[in-house]
Amino acid sequence: MGSEGRMSKSAGRDGLTRREFFKTALSAAAGLGACLAPAAARGSASSAGAAKGPAGAALRSPGGRGTTRPLVLIARRTGGASDAAAFYKSVLDASMRRLAGTERIDDAWAAFFSPEDVVAIKVNAINGRALSTSPLLAGAIAQGLISCGVAPKNILVWDRTTRELEAAGFTVNFSGNGPLCFGTDAPSVGYESSPTELGSIGSCYSRIVTEVATALINAPVLREHSLAGVSGALKNNYGAIHNPNKYHANGCSPFVADVNSHPAIRRKTRLNVCDAVRVQVHGGPGYKPKWTKEFNGILVSTDPVSLDAVGLDETDKMRKAAGLRSFREEGRYPGYLAAASQLGLGVSERGAIDVVNVEVA
Repeated sequence: MGSEGRMSKSAGRDGLTRREFFKTALSAAAGLGACLAPAAARGSASSAGAAKGPAGAALRSPGGRGTTRPLVLIARRTGGASDAAAFYKSVLDASMRRLAGTERIDDAWAAFFSPEDVVAIKVNAINGRALSTSPLLAGAIAQGLISCGVAPKNILVWDRTTRELEAAGFTVNFSGNGPLCFGTDAPSVGYESSPTELGSIGSCYSRIVTEVATALINAPVLREHSLAGVSGALKNNYGAIHNPNKYHANGCSPFVADVNSHPAIRRKTRLNVCDAVRVQVHGGPGYKPKWTKEFNGILVSTDPVSLDAVGLDETDKMRKAAGLRSFREEGRYPGYLAAASQLGLGVSERGAIDVVNVEVA
């Protein structure tokens, strides 16, 4: 993506050992190699509780605790998304200004991130180009980060596998000028060596989440999921564990909530930006063009639970328009939303969430 928000050309790996590659890929970004030290030693991660901005001021509480209610922005551009790059930038800029309460876009991003951050943007690339997070959205996010002083080489766009990223249209970049782009499966990256037990799950988490990043941005795509009900911000973090296939029983509940309860995810996630230009309302998680509807928007929030609750509500509206029953009527309303709320990960009660529609000319 470079300084213009586009992915740079892939760098070669031939002849490198796993250790050499990891050092090259991450240390090539100034300061990025230092992220391999424990977070406590770096002093870059805040203590558990409310998310912290670069100046140390508490941001809107992820769980809605405190004096404010969680806010979810639904941003759309009048006339749709004919110019996709301009569309993503305009709706994201408008959302960030509204979320931060400022007019200058660099000030809006600076309310959440600082030049000292190493930011990992978790996209969802499992469905290829047809129904994955758009590389153009990832590029717009990277542009925002760069505007507030985050070095391009300290930005990493990632998902489970490098192959899936390539198939979804991302240009892999292991050691270029940045932003970087590769999967957890890249040599010498991988998952932690031993599982972490949290509630009902026992999983090894990506070292990108636990060791590399000081800040996380969750950038899912919104779609119906036959087992989970809906797949959004919370379900997107299944891509951060080594064994997501184990946790799809009982509508993925409480497993989705437990996966997101990991201290690194709770502490480091500062922003959720959901790609909802096209929303699959039925037949998921695989791509089914018959059930894919144009929503032409993005959802933005600091609260992943609230974002998913609102995303599910919007998906239900589109299902009704398509002659389908609601998730509740089908007995598929995601129980993991309430479970996540009980764990303090966010607010799941729709009536307790402020929703603002942002129209961009």
